[in-house]
Amino acid sequence: MKIWINKVEEDTLDSISDEVLIFSLMNKNNKSNIKTHIEDLWRRFGVSALSDINEDLIILAMSVFAIDKKVPRKDFDDNWTRQIKLYLPVIEIDSWNNVKQRLEDMLSFLSGDKWEISFRESKEKYRGNKVNKRYKLIEKENFDCVSLFSGGLDSFCGALKLLNENQRTCFIGFKEYKMLGGRQNEIFKNINEAFPDVNKELLLFNTNPSIPLNENGEKNSLGAEITSRSRSFLFLAGALAVASIIGDVPVYIPENGFIGINVPLTDSRIGSCSTRTTHPYFINKFNEILNDIGIKNKILNPYALKSKGEIVEEVSNLDVFDKTAYKTISCSHPCHSRYDKLQTPMNCGYCYPCLIRKASMNKVNYLKDEYNPYNKLSKTFIENNNSIEGKAKDLKAVMYSLNRYINHIDDDNYINRMLIKTGKLGLEEIRQYNRVYRVSMEEIKNMIIEEDKNQLGLIEYLGINIGENRND
Repeated sequence: MKIWINKVEEDTLDSISDEVLIFSLMNKNNKSNIKTHIEDLWRRFGVSALSDINEDLIILAMSVFAIDKKVPRKDFDDNWTRQIKLYLPVIEIDSWNNVKQRLEDMLSFLSGDKWEISFRESKEKYRGNKVNKRYKLIEKENFDCVSLFSGGLDSFCGALKLLNENQRTCFIGFKEYKMLGGRQNEIFKNINEAFPDVNKELLLFNTNPSIPLNENGEKNSLGAEITSRSRSFLFLAGALAVASIIGDVPVYIPENGFIGINVPLTDSRIGSCSTRTTHPYFINKFNEILNDIGIKNKILNPYALKSKGEIVEEVSNLDVFDKTAYKTISCSHPCHSRYDKLQTPMNCGYCYPCLIRKASMNKVNYLKDEYNPYNKLSKTFIENNNSIEGKAKDLKAVMYSLNRYINHIDDDNYINRMLIKTGKLGLEEIRQYNRVYRVSMEEIKNMIIEEDKNQLGLIEYLGINIGENRND
């Protein structure tokens, strides 16, 4: 599928055979089918425009995200792998052509698609004709780093750790849903009150692609796509834009290593349910490309080699954690109540991210978590035992994965082979992630033991004697 990105109104299609879909990123929002206020990220610093190379990265990331959301996988041969030819306007065309092949490979690893990018030179700056008149200006000298702030448990813990270490931090949040933005602001307010003497700021932005057009300017709706693997690529591009203004500072992406490496729970989940945004291969390749195109800010995951339980354990003694952690959102569908029709945003308690969250909270015996009141793993399992869909689907996949781990607990080679399937890793990385995987699986096991203390069927379903808790 061919996708053309318009940056200015005067931009015209080259001679391209076959059908092409058009996304417009005009300066005027009413002429754009990618709605965004991403320019507020730099205008808050009194900057009217980004550097050329950072602007190009923003345009690329918004375009990839729009395609990801509006080109459904079901229309392709295997119902998953999309064949995308992207025609993209950039200012620093030589820089991008020099990394073209590596960029295509990185995006293909990230989204699971086949990307081909054709760059064309653009002279125009994106929304570079205005300055901030809405908000109080932010001083770039007041910050030591930039950190992603999703409103999830890991980013919350990352914020507490940074501020507790007196790191002056500019937090960047991607607000995909309006109600989620409200929760992000609420959590940040609590953090701000807990660390009044450390400078901090939260900047939220969003990008909403709508229906692409065909060559005749007519809407060409293919439907929506729900997997959205590239969202964090846009999230990072926004954070890098802010970091480039502040100076030579790092961009932190706090995510536990278990989700980062993301060993599929079952063989069938290697594609659709395995995010790769914090996989070390993706981060390493992205950093290499950034360096080669002249962006000196580096992306770092401070939690790459920790389990979610270990992350929580580091800050669980802080009062702000006790009072606020239950407000964080880890759910894969926080603004869709799905089966229970409860008020959103919420943690459903039975999707995969919620189960990993529950295991981490079990590690520190945190009792305030805001879960669906009907969420009891054993109850969910018993009521859905004869169905592979519904509430018990992810739980059963987790149980399968736990059973697989227990049956190979003494076989490092087996576990290492599973790790390698997720993406390229060096020998030392394999050793380190072997430990992260084992610790995380033990956290899940302990959660299930605790949940099934009334013997309602979870342990029996595993078909083995779990035995005593392991601490290795």
